[in-house]
Amino acid sequence: MFGGNSHKMVAGTKALGLLLLASASATMTLAPSAQAQSAGQRSFNIAAQPLTEAIMQFGRQSGLQVTADTRLVAGKTGAAVSGNHAPAEALSMLLAGTGLTFRFTSRTTAILEPAPHASVDAVQLGPVRVEGAQGAGLVASSDPGATEGTGSYAPTKVTVGKSAQSLREIPQSVSVITRKRMDDQNMTTVSEALDQVTGVRSFGYERQEQYIIRGYAANTQYNGVPQQEGSDKASSNTDDLAFFDRIEVRRGPSGLLTGSGEPGGTINYVRKRPTDVLAIAGLASIGSWDRYRGEIDVGGPVTASGNLRARIVGVYQDEDKYYDVGFNKDRGIYGVVEYDLTPRTTIGVSGIYSQRKFINSFGLPLYDDNSVPARGSFTGSDATSRQRSRELFVDLSHDFGGDWSFKAAYSLRRMDYGGYSVFPGDAIDRETGLVPSLSAGRVEQETKWHSFDAHVTGPLHLFGRTHDLTFGVNRSRYDFIGGTKFVNPGAWDVLNDHDLSAIIDENITYRYETVTAQTGFYGSARIRLADPLTIVLGGRLTNFKIKDRDVVPEVTPWIDSSAKSSGRFTPYAGVVLDVTDQLTLYASYTDTFVPQTAQDVNNRTLAPRVGWQMETGVKGSFFNDALNASVALFRIHDSNRAIVDEVNVGCGGTIDGTCSRAAGKVRSQGVEVDIGGSPLPGWDITLGYTYNQQKYLSDTDPTNVGQRFLPAQSPEQMFKLWTQFDLGKAGVQGWASGLNIGGGVQAQSNMYTDLVRQNAYAIANAKAGYRVSENWDLSLVVNNLFDRTYLRIPGYAIFYNIYGEPRNFRLALRGKI
Repeated sequence: MFGGNSHKMVAGTKALGLLLLASASATMTLAPSAQAQSAGQRSFNIAAQPLTEAIMQFGRQSGLQVTADTRLVAGKTGAAVSGNHAPAEALSMLLAGTGLTFRFTSRTTAILEPAPHASVDAVQLGPVRVEGAQGAGLVASSDPGATEGTGSYAPTKVTVGKSAQSLREIPQSVSVITRKRMDDQNMTTVSEALDQVTGVRSFGYERQEQYIIRGYAANTQYNGVPQQEGSDKASSNTDDLAFFDRIEVRRGPSGLLTGSGEPGGTINYVRKRPTDVLAIAGLASIGSWDRYRGEIDVGGPVTASGNLRARIVGVYQDEDKYYDVGFNKDRGIYGVVEYDLTPRTTIGVSGIYSQRKFINSFGLPLYDDNSVPARGSFTGSDATSRQRSRELFVDLSHDFGGDWSFKAAYSLRRMDYGGYSVFPGDAIDRETGLVPSLSAGRVEQETKWHSFDAHVTGPLHLFGRTHDLTFGVNRSRYDFIGGTKFVNPGAWDVLNDHDLSAIIDENITYRYETVTAQTGFYGSARIRLADPLTIVLGGRLTNFKIKDRDVVPEVTPWIDSSAKSSGRFTPYAGVVLDVTDQLTLYASYTDTFVPQTAQDVNNRTLAPRVGWQMETGVKGSFFNDALNASVALFRIHDSNRAIVDEVNVGCGGTIDGTCSRAAGKVRSQGVEVDIGGSPLPGWDITLGYTYNQQKYLSDTDPTNVGQRFLPAQSPEQMFKLWTQFDLGKAGVQGWASGLNIGGGVQAQSNMYTDLVRQNAYAIANAKAGYRVSENWDLSLVVNNLFDRTYLRIPGYAIFYNIYGEPRNFRLALRGKI
């Protein structure tokens, strides 16, 4: 019953079994307040004694239920606890000096875990580390993997699968951007966060990026629920980072959970949940290019019993750009409510509303000598584009007892966009400054995502061991309605003339609708063959289809695409071997398939892409799980990839009549190193290195065989480092105890297209911060410290050459109550 381990403790029996603890709620703040100390207090009288007996006695006096691995408590002594205390506070006192902490897995159950590495004066309280005047953040929620308030770069659990697991339990590479990491670097957008993750690179226009992992666009989950993306794979996530607790990245295919999808990896965006105690936090920030930002975050119990909890987060941001004309104005609000229908059943409802006004930028064209215009240049319309996003998310969880649980979740997400697009017809004439032609137009889009997932998880006791089972179903639907109208005014000075209002025709007379849907049934088993050896087996049956129709000027009948699949089975297998208490070896294999929409010369949709991945590596957790590290080797084969048919033209389904054929075969292989956490008190670090070789194994053009695949999209090598020192946590006294300093490097090898090449480069970032008081922190982050000029994306003659931002700063003041 504890973490799936076969060793158990049962309260009221011997030292083996369930440890019973509890209270109706676990009310905590990072620096314990009077409210937290008095709420739900009980009388305790527990003598110092072996930890096993101490916790069982605690359970009788408090009533909570706790699970633990007997190996964690063996040989440890619980501290004496007496007097009136909230159960969470009393348990923290009892665990003092044991190197253990706890986190709540429901309102009435908790689990014991090794405590993160902390300074000697730190207090271990529930799933978070409480450090008196040195703490910062909010605390305990219903999320078993919550990172908020932990003050750590190293998560104890992740939920990118269907249950909370440690990184070492998953036979694939996993990285996490925690709440502390986002705050330390003053990150505000998803792309800023993911560009810091090992093996991930953003590719595309601002707020429309694809996130490339191992050479492929990432799949998407929200709170563990898969979301069907469109054929362009551009991210739908324009939400502000203030809404998130963490971002989890699972590298490699996740077909078991997501069905059809790219083999590179999956990104799970996990939003904040209500806290168990009233907490108020805010931020005010200024930065380069007239950047102003404000945040407010309020959460806590609504009722005296704590069975109804709520949270609301609001964001405002206004900024110009380093290039001519550009700006962004963002406003967003996120709200979430949780209600305990019974002590074992909780329902949650959340919603998001956000608006964005901005100037579209699609990168720069080239001059006719293949040089790129200056970094501050802009091509496009100066008319304001607008985007509005709304989302409703509902989840229901139930604890059946005996460690069996059920969870169901549904989300409806809608994004409306109206904007302006401008594309030169050719390169800029260096002498005249003109392009020979121009496509300028209005674009309107309405996109809806429906996502549903329901699953049960629990243990199976067989042959004297405990195994974990998961069974579930999910369905996702992507519904896109779009229309455009472009005009060509002829030759144009694209670098200087941005007023196209008299030319662009906003009367869109044609719109079409595309619906992509898939349904899957999945199951997995974690089979423990021996104490250190676990086999993971799973599979998924997927149904996938696409249909489309015209909706303007008239609605036409639906046409089913031949890009469909019925009853497609995707197997998964993995093995996890705990070599020591700190090191784990793992290996995994999974099949992949990706339906395609490209058509051949006979107007037949190409067969789905098929392939596989093999991965093996080693993972470690050190310093009482305060530091995680992993090394992975992987190889992906991707067959039936659509490539251009250079012999035949005139096919349907494309604007220019391009035909395709399934002759492409690509191999992606490499190594990844990922380190994150705190090796010493006050020292946080993340380090990632990626070597990813992507090559054509076959192609209609024999000269491509053996060459790099999509060299403009992903470099072969990436190195990412961020480290920060908190002098107070390191033991420094006096005024300097509030000081923290940090810095980092992002480096990568070359990228190129046929016309443009960006050589290897590195950029440096730096930070200085000061803890003004227990509740106020001031920080200054400088990005691109040495003002390196580089192309983030090397493009083409007419567009897509996108510079990285020049040196810029962000000054932020954070406060909490």
